[in-house]
Amino acid sequence: MKPVKSKRTERVLSSFLTYQFKKHFYRVYIQDQRTKSAPGGKQYLINHSSWWDGLLVFYLNQKVVKEDSYAMMSRKGVEEFPFFSKIGAFAVDPSSPKSLIKQLKLAKDLLNDQKSIWIFPQGKEEHIEKRPMTFMSGPAYLVEHADEHDIIPVSAYYTFRHDQRPELFILIGKEISSTVFDGMSRAQINESLKTECESQLDQIRMDLIEEQITGYSLFLKGFPTASEWLQFFKRLSPDKKEKS
Repeated sequence: MKPVKSKRTERVLSSFLTYQFKKHFYRVYIQDQRTKSAPGGKQYLINHSSWWDGLLVFYLNQKVVKEDSYAMMSRKGVEEFPFFSKIGAFAVDPSSPKSLIKQLKLAKDLLNDQKSIWIFPQGKEEHIEKRPMTFMSGPAYLVEHADEHDIIPVSAYYTFRHDQRPELFILIGKEISSTVFDGMSRAQINESLKTECESQLDQIRMDLIEEQITGYSLFLKGFPTASEWLQFFKRLSPDKKEKS
């Protein structure tokens, strides 16, 4: 059954998350490589390495993607935070084949109805540097069974750099048409999608190591850090140098 969204919940949560992201992150940067905004079903495949990821999916859709989106989430997560069902999440139990098939069929119907689906293909939270990534076959199943649609890899990379609080770098990749995989087995599709998602994460890591972040735009600026406040008060302090 398709989740019933609540506009009120979406508005309240969007405002709440703006505050929370600014509170907990020094900066959030984004690079959006999408080349078209044509209507049609879309699969967004995003890595899962942090508690923030489910909230990030909702926030990205509200502020950047702006599509009629739904998300496959673990049953545990939806049961722990029921409000997720009011913002388009539907629960799946990765350990239950019956649950997986049922919810993949729902995802297929949503794609065929020109909706967008967000999926955590790892199926569980893993360290951001774990390779190879765990990669479940749900996205490949949808490539095989849904109507033609785009697959868009999304990478979220959490890191500490030069400041007191962590920073978040987001890369929304280019669209990949599901027709690219015509004639391939499910295992081949799965491996190709996994490689794409891993490569995109690795690209962000190299950009950060080499301090090459000019391709990313500032998405959110966090509240001032303790260091910035200290610098502010230092500027306000009178010059205590003794006169010669």
